[in-house]
Amino acid sequence: MFLELSAMRTCATTVSSALVAFATVFTVNAAFADTATLTSVADNTLIEDSGGSYSAGAAGYFFAGKVGVNGGSLLRRGALRFDLSAIPAGSTITSVSLRMNCSAVGLTTQYPISLKRFTKSWGEGPSVAFGGGGAPSEPNDVTWLHRFYGSTQLWTNPGGDFATTISATKNVGPMGVYVWASTALLVADVQGWLNTPTNNFGWCVLGNETVDQSVKRFDSHEASVATVRPQLTVIFTPPSSNPYDLNNDNKVNAADLAVLLGNWGTNGRGDFNSSGTVDAADLASMLSVWTG
Repeated sequence: MFLELSAMRTCATTVSSALVAFATVFTVNAAFADTATLTSVADNTLIEDSGGSYSAGAAGYFFAGKVGVNGGSLLRRGALRFDLSAIPAGSTITSVSLRMNCSAVGLTTQYPISLKRFTKSWGEGPSVAFGGGGAPSEPNDVTWLHRFYGSTQLWTNPGGDFATTISATKNVGPMGVYVWASTALLVADVQGWLNTPTNNFGWCVLGNETVDQSVKRFDSHEASVATVRPQLTVIFTPPSSNPYDLNNDNKVNAADLAVLLGNWGTNGRGDFNSSGTVDAADLASMLSVWTG
């Protein structure tokens, strides 16, 4: 009887410690987070044109919005992609923010500039444009019609194939630096690309498409000044070499137990046996490698 009571007290103490740790688990996790600051590796402008004759693959900028009557009151959409290979596979993405420099505007009026995840690949060719009208499309350029100019790979929908849901939006007015703050969908986009790199097609950058001269120009990765190039800041938790060390502090202790308890009954972190549910079997596995 005494041994049973002692075991119960020990268990209660462990659970109590876990509950305290659960209250601070986000602080614990943050301490072991890492940050990657990435510059875009591809960007271009989809220039509205019935023949897909114009692009701006090697230009120092790209456009989003609607040009004025002198340009035919046509649309411009940006294409933007980042290489995530610097982030270890298996990492958990916790925050994603985008920084871009708006270097020219049609109007200083604020218009929302939105990011939507591309669902198909696209290219960046050597076309060099010196304005919003673009230059003759070159092989591999993305255009209003082509994913890769000079090939048979076309958009299903002229103007680009992208998700209907906006991943992030920011009101952009006069020239200056703007930051698209982290959202759940930005995190989901980057997490999905990290998990499946072959699906990393980047974002379509869309502006106001109803008002003439609403177009905004953003510096690209070809910009001569490095500090104005598109920059993605990703905060992530690297994978642990020990699957039971859920907060990557090289221990299996109450903080990890708190994470497991917080996901109890779900298929979240702590489902060590991949049963689809965090349950007693997973708890037993964690306790068997307990370090304290």
